[in-house]
Order: sequence, then structure tokens, then C-alpha cells
Amino acid sequence: MRQRERRMLLRSRVTMSTAIVVAVAIATISTTAWFTTRHHLLAQLDQTLLSRVPPPGAPKPPGMPPPDFRWLCGGSNGRDLRHLIDGIQLLRADGQNCAPPGADRVVVLDSDRAGRADTLRDGRTASGAAVRVLVNPLPRGDVLLLSHGLAEVDDTLVGLGRVLVAVSLLGAVLAAVAGHVLTRRALAPMERLTSTAEEIARTEDLRTPVTVRGQDEVGRLGRAFTRMTTALAESRRRQRALVDDAAHELRTPLTSLRTNVDLLARSERVRRPLPPARRAEILDRVGAQVREFGDLVTELVVLARDERELRTERVDMAVVVERAVHRARNRAGDRALEVRGVPWSVVGDPVALERTVLNLLDNAIKFSPLGSTITVRSGRGRLTVADEGPGVPPAHREEAFQRFWRAPDARALPGSGLGLAIVRDTVAAHGGAVRFVDPPGDVGAVVRVDLPVAD
Repeated sequence: MRQRERRMLLRSRVTMSTAIVVAVAIATISTTAWFTTRHHLLAQLDQTLLSRVPPPGAPKPPGMPPPDFRWLCGGSNGRDLRHLIDGIQLLRADGQNCAPPGADRVVVLDSDRAGRADTLRDGRTASGAAVRVLVNPLPRGDVLLLSHGLAEVDDTLVGLGRVLVAVSLLGAVLAAVAGHVLTRRALAPMERLTSTAEEIARTEDLRTPVTVRGQDEVGRLGRAFTRMTTALAESRRRQRALVDDAAHELRTPLTSLRTNVDLLARSERVRRPLPPARRAEILDRVGAQVREFGDLVTELVVLARDERELRTERVDMAVVVERAVHRARNRAGDRALEVRGVPWSVVGDPVALERTVLNLLDNAIKFSPLGSTITVRSGRGRLTVADEGPGVPPAHREEAFQRFWRAPDARALPGSGLGLAIVRDTVAAHGGAVRFVDPPGDVGAVVRVDLPVAD
């Protein structure tokens, strides 16, 4: 049964559930209405029987038999009084059962309680017809039985029951049809979303449009699905661009490295060793290329890493700048590093932020002449790194943060062209922004990083 339910479509399950709920509700209401009607009909019948017996001491209504009902045993006037009530019967204390001539005698059910005054009971006549009986004790031990047939009540209840059953069945069918129609309309966006997802899974084309509208849950799901596929498409595009750019950029240092290694290997095979100076030059070049190759691979790994891997903790930027400057001094040579700042904090990854500052310093060192000064300014929500190099023209300041971009006059310098791209991605992951600003005196380049301050 559970496997069958799993194989059913969602709209079929919703339709079936709706029909069952409505059918149960209608059946409950119909049953309640039937029993309520039965109760009221019996109450009216009981009230009719009770109205036939006057209270003690009340004057005798016109047409009612005298208080002494023993005349029923004589049979003289009983036929004239049968119009007063369907059945009238006297049970005498001596056991005699008296009724009008031709009357259908009544048998009271649960007669053990017949001694109570004005007791209403169910009973049957001698012919088997169901009746309602009023048991009324009289003086001298006699008991008067007044009865009324239940045929009219039963006929009314049977007719009402048939109508309620028909209404219940019709209501369940209408509920099933309405539920099916409404479910199809409600789930139509889900079907389109499912078809789109299946199409994307089949073609692997994340640009397939998702046509889901509305402000309800399905509309929100469609918009979330669209954002997800858009983000995946952008991630795939960036991944492919990274792979293509990396393949292009890795080809040059790898070819140069292979050329130098082949030169050294060929000199060993032909047993014509290179001059020591030439050999030392090639080995130095190989070492530099290996280091450049390793730095490029490291930066590629950093760019390919998911931003969600960044830690989030309170970071003291003064400590981050101090550590980055300490590491940069070892490679600054004759260039001076001047640091000025005030304490402030951000929420983020201290390692990633330190690498960001170090990349900015390395970039400034690479383009700054010997003997120049690199200035680092750190204030609340702001960090700037200024050098005294050739600077970046305003037309190239935006594309300088693209991967593998290099200034035309810096292509001969070492580097992968990924440092500023890493800076941009890391700053963006921390909710900030980075850009080039105009340097003072139009000398050098100034990079400004804005980060949200941790309150």
C-alpha cells in the first residue's frame, strides 16, 4: 500500500485526501443531522403522548375519558374514543388487559420500569408494529398505556437517510473533481519547475529559463531555483574561465622551465658540460621559474576555493597589518614600509585578510623603485596601500582586478596577475570593496580597501 502511494502523483494524493476529508465531514454532518432529526421527532411524539394525560387535579378536558378507565374492560364506549389517540390500553391490578374492541394490543418493552409515573417506553403491538408508549400508573394499582405508532417517524427518517446518503456521495464526488481541478491549477507551476529541472539535468544547460510566477510558496521556490541555477551557471562560467586562463598562463612558465631543464639534460647527455657561469645562470632561472610556478599554483588554489570556507571571527586589523608588513619586509629590499593606523576590527577570516594585505604589499613592492617608500594607512573601516611606482592609468583601474591581467609595461616582471583578483574576491567575501584611488601628487598607485567595522 505504501509503495502504491509513493507511485501516485502528488495531485492524485491531494485529490484523494481532499475527497476523503470532505466525505468524512459530510458523513459526520449527515449522521448528526439524522440523529438530531430523530431526536426531535421522538420528542414531539413524546410531547403528544404527555399532552393526552391531564395533570392531577386538573379539570377534565372535553372529549377525554373519565378518570376511571375501567370502562375499557366493558367495551361499551372504547370504539368512540379511539380517535383521541392511536392506542389506549388498561392493565388492571388483577392482571386483566383491557383495550377497545378491535384495538391492536401493545406490549411494553423493559416493563420492569413500568411503575414509574409518566414513563415513555418503546413497545410493539401484537401485529409487530413499533410504537411509542406512555406508561401512566393509576389509583388502585391499574396502569394506563397510551401508544402512538412510529411508522411516520420511521418513514421520515428513512427518506431523510436516503437523501443524506445521496448528498454525501455527491459531495464526495464533487469534492474529488474540484480538488483535482484546483490541484492541477495549483501544481501547474510545480510541473513547469519539474520539467525545467529535468531539462537542465538532461542538457546540463543552467541557462534554461524557469517560468514560475506568483507570490506564494511555489513562486518563491521558482525564484529561488532561478537564483540557484544562475549562481551555478556563473560559478561554472568562472570555473571554466579560471581553467582556460590558468592553462594559458601555466603554458608559458612551464615551457620556459622545460626548455631550461632540457638544456641542462642535453648538456649532460652529450658530455659537454656548460660553462659554470652559464650553468649557474640556468639553475638560478630554473629556481626562479619553479618559485613562480609554485606561487601561481597556490594563487589558483586560493581563487578556486569556495568563499564559504572562510572563517568568521572577530579580527583585529592592526594585528593583521602588522603581520603582513613583517612578512613583506623580507622581500622589500631597499624599499621602506611605513605604517600608520588606529585599532579597529572586522568579522572575517584572519588568514584571508592577512593574505589580502600581503598581496597589496607585494604588488606595491614589485612596482616601486629601489629606495622608495610604501605607505600603509589603516583606519576605521578603511585600509590604503600607496607606492611610488608608475601607477595605474584610470582607464585600466577596473580591469587591473581581473584575473591574469597585467599592465603593458609590466609583462616582463615576475608575477601571475592573480594577486589583485584574489584581493577583490576576498574583500567581496567579507562584504567590502576595493578600488584604485587617485594618488597624491599623481605619483604612484593607491589601493583602497573598505570593510565593514565590527561593532
